[in-house]
Amino acid sequence: MEKYKETYNHKITDNEDFEDGNITVEWEIDGDREFEKELALSVLLMERIVFINNFWWMKDWDEEQKNHFSINVNCSDVFAWGAADAEDLKFNELEDLFQHYKKDHYWGAAIWCIKKRGYMPQKPVYDSIQKEGIWNLDKMNLKK
Repeated sequence: MEKYKETYNHKITDNEDFEDGNITVEWEIDGDREFEKELALSVLLMERIVFINNFWWMKDWDEEQKNHFSINVNCSDVFAWGAADAEDLKFNELEDLFQHYKKDHYWGAAIWCIKKRGYMPQKPVYDSIQKEGIWNLDKMNLKK
């Protein structure tokens, strides 16, 4: 049985933030740095660095409160194998997360989660991050 898959080919036109298929998230004009939070969030969503959810886990909240969006950073398998895991992303943390992703598309979001929690990742993740040579986990004062 064939699966039905609908794709959306949306071409963005007449938008100065998009050139030749590239998204401009940050730039500098006359010494003033600009960071486009909406565009950064769209990149992180498209790259599956972040995902949306609702607040189903909040036991003290009513259904209306639980129905609000939450934006979460995927950190599954960073701290333990086979565990679905995520960190809440606050509005004021978006740029920092994006800068981590920009520096390292593969481990940047994991490093952001590691720093936020203040804990070392599990050994195989630690070894992989150290091998890449972009981040030095030993200098981050993390708990084991």
